Amino acid sequence: MAPDSGSKGLVSGHRFFLPAVHVAGNRVSFPPHTSHQISRVLRLKIGDVVEVFDGAGQEHCVRLEELGREALGAIVRSFPSQSEPDIFVTLYQGLLKGKKLELVLQKCTEIGILRFVSVQSERSIAGEPSESRFERLLEIVREAAEQSGRGVVPLVEGSRSLAQGLAEAAVRGPVLFLWEEESLAPLPAASDYQAGSELSLFVGPEGGFGEAEAASARAAGAEVVSLGRRILRAETAAIVASALVLQGH
Repeated sequence: MAPDSGSKGLVSGHRFFLPAVHVAGNRVSFPPHTSHQISRVLRLKIGDVVEVFDGAGQEHCVRLEELGREALGAIVRSFPSQSEPDIFVTLYQGLLKGKKLELVLQKCTEIGILRFVSVQSERSIAGEPSESRFERLLEIVREAAEQSGRGVVPLVEGSRSLAQGLAEAAVRGPVLFLWEEESLAPLPAASDYQAGSELSLFVGPEGGFGEAEAASARAAGAEVVSLGRRILRAETAAIVASALVLQGH
């Protein structure tokens, strides 16, 4: 985040995710891995001011006072995050192979998705992520939230069946189900959703969703929509749809 001439003008431009447990009064303690990044990688100095966010919507400008294995700082200003969308979007993503899921999580975090859920569908090729890969996915989301100025770190949840995903999404609010065969129903305009709305977006795996799955989505109350006449890769569709839904929010 680039510093500006207003109330954040002291900020060095470096931003870190720091859970609230590391904040006591106006004092901040950085865990070892963040302290290493501050002093050894970025080579910041005592007196430099960094920005931290707790992942729950609160941000702080912190002046560094001690460097070492666990750096310490003093809060010079606290403020609520102003960067979060005013609608709440969950992306239900069909399981993807290799780096594709990582790309979706990274870019859709930057765009403003609040929650990610993997879904197993009839054309899914990839399996459930291993424990180590799941930890890597969490790290990617945290880093993307830091980089993009998010005030909240999106949730990443384990996979469930498509039927389970549709059932839980239906009770939360409107559901959009992307299906490339549905050429006559474009994605609704972002302006259709008022502040405070909760929305669920379903995007298929490689190969998309099947006809029976689209029918089950309609039966569950979802609006089956398309991104147009061209066939997009699954990861492209997730990023484009997320951006369109969150545009202006």
